[in-house]
Amino acid sequence: MTNTSGGRTYGGLTAQDRCLQRRESLIAAGLHLFGTLGYPNVSVKRICTEAGLTQRYFYESFDDRAALLGAVYDSCVDSARAATLTAAATVFDSADVPDGPVPEELIPRLAEETLRGFITNLAQDARRARIILIEVVGVSPELEKVRLRAIHGWADLILGFASRGHDPTSSQRLAAIGLVGAMTQLLVDWQTAVQAPIEAGYDLDLFSVDAIHRVVTDMFVATLRRLF
Repeated sequence: MTNTSGGRTYGGLTAQDRCLQRRESLIAAGLHLFGTLGYPNVSVKRICTEAGLTQRYFYESFDDRAALLGAVYDSCVDSARAATLTAAATVFDSADVPDGPVPEELIPRLAEETLRGFITNLAQDARRARIILIEVVGVSPELEKVRLRAIHGWADLILGFASRGHDPTSSQRLAAIGLVGAMTQLLVDWQTAVQAPIEAGYDLDLFSVDAIHRVVTDMFVATLRRLF
């Protein structure tokens, strides 16, 4: 085992490496606890116990629980974005699409597959879905800004797929933001139906992920054909 006190390298890891490892352990603990018990029900002590770290190391990486929730949220968004990009790349690669806006005949397949990649990523891990759609909402003004930036980031992704290097118009940008908002609300209803139905007889079938996928695909296709 390497043990260099001067350079603070232990087992081949620098102090910075170990700090990053501890931070990732806390994010993993936050994903599990916030995503199963809910953000209000999880203390810093519980997080540290889950991560196998002392509270000293929690505050080495995060100012408070909200800061950790923000990091967990960013990690979940990154995972969903990667799945979406992979799905889009598969469509473009298989279709051998030339440069420029997406051909109209490809729009239905592109919408269906990219949305499938995104929604499947959430559905495969209920913790990610709960954090992105429920737990991060309304926690603090700072986290609301993070969430809003993520929504606009998804809109930019849609614009990138549709415009492919061409500057979008104001109408196209607003439409992209609106599509993200509509899809988000349907997915929030899905999570609400799963976690805490708002009324007796709340229709779980109405808000199934398959039904949402079909509806948002139709919405995306209609909007892209109309405005792009």
